[in-house]
Amino acid sequence: MYTAGALIARCEGCHIDILDKLATPYGLVRAGAAPDHQTTKNVSRAYDKIMENDNVRFVGNLNFGTDISLQTIRDLYDVVILAIGTPKDKSLGVSGEDKSGVFGAQTFVYWYNGHPEYRDAVPHLDVKNAIIIGNGNVALDVARVLFRNRNEMQNSDLADHAGEMIFSSPLHTVHVVGRRGPENVQFSSKELKELGDMENAIPFCEPDVIPDHFSSDDKKEDKVVNTNLDLLRNYSGNVVNGAKHTLHLDFLLSPIEIIGKETIEAVRFEKNEVIGGRPVGTGEFIEIPCDLLVTCIGYEMANFDELPIEKGVLKNDDGWVDDSLYVVGWAKRGPSGTIGTNRIDSQNVVDRIIGDHCALPPSQKAGGAGLDAYCQTNNVRTVSFEEWKKINQAEQERAVDPSPRRKFVRTRDMLSVLN
Repeated sequence: MYTAGALIARCEGCHIDILDKLATPYGLVRAGAAPDHQTTKNVSRAYDKIMENDNVRFVGNLNFGTDISLQTIRDLYDVVILAIGTPKDKSLGVSGEDKSGVFGAQTFVYWYNGHPEYRDAVPHLDVKNAIIIGNGNVALDVARVLFRNRNEMQNSDLADHAGEMIFSSPLHTVHVVGRRGPENVQFSSKELKELGDMENAIPFCEPDVIPDHFSSDDKKEDKVVNTNLDLLRNYSGNVVNGAKHTLHLDFLLSPIEIIGKETIEAVRFEKNEVIGGRPVGTGEFIEIPCDLLVTCIGYEMANFDELPIEKGVLKNDDGWVDDSLYVVGWAKRGPSGTIGTNRIDSQNVVDRIIGDHCALPPSQKAGGAGLDAYCQTNNVRTVSFEEWKKINQAEQERAVDPSPRRKFVRTRDMLSVLN
């Protein structure tokens, strides 16, 4: 969306088709942002303004590889820009990762957010003990959503099927585990503070792992880290008892093995100490009981149309991949930053595209008209932005106040609204 906005602003007369395999636009705004973080999703209003430009089209429900090939798209358009993100969870790289009850963050988050391809990814939540590995905001999102009750989620757009499982789950204990110390977490202070507002769960951190103070050459970083340390210090004073669920924030532990037969039963960790700013194993081990494990350790590119992948992203030169083929966002630089981080990144790639193409003579390629003809010939049922608005309206009308929407979680149900 940021790339489209920059092109519209900078390249007069440019026509842009935004192709998506889903029938819904805006990617992680719908499928990735936490369902109880509705303010974050307000960024879609800015995207709506871009989509309503006469020179921009949304073409949804068009899947690369099955409905159309990348080469066909390149044959139709002067420039093709890949904004496909990093759709693969990074592996822990420990034995037992294939056991039942082990999920990557993407799978789990897409499941509770109602992504059509992940509607049935989590078969049950009949679990008492869960471990979430990772020290970023996604790990806190997963922990918080698992412990929120029905009343706390009434303002959210949590998918129905996920809510039914979460609210009836016997889950009692969650451990959020990181291999480094509290001063190295990637939690935002806002997300960490939210843990203290949960109605039925108590956050807890062992006091002896929390440093008294953090200082570096970056005053902004110092402020964030010390705010987080103060929050953890407050949580270390909580009394953990059986009356409420407990959310443990554990540090200096590296996963070594996932234990169990076919289904996960526990995770074995090695205790770490920090030497030279890096976590180093001490040779001392612990086991934490676990019926559910969610790994939130980052994402990487999956194989895509035989394009070269290097260090978890598409190999590129400042966004240039191949002749008239470019990449932006996480697929270009890796999964880092917030939604807004992509704005500057996309603008820089657009600068290059304009330099490469704006001085060229008018194109003879078919563009959007050619895509429409291809889809008609091959019986591909696409979804336009106007049709998405009908789906959006139907979801809002299905909602029970104060929830903003009740999501359709199968593409066939979205299409039935249109048909």
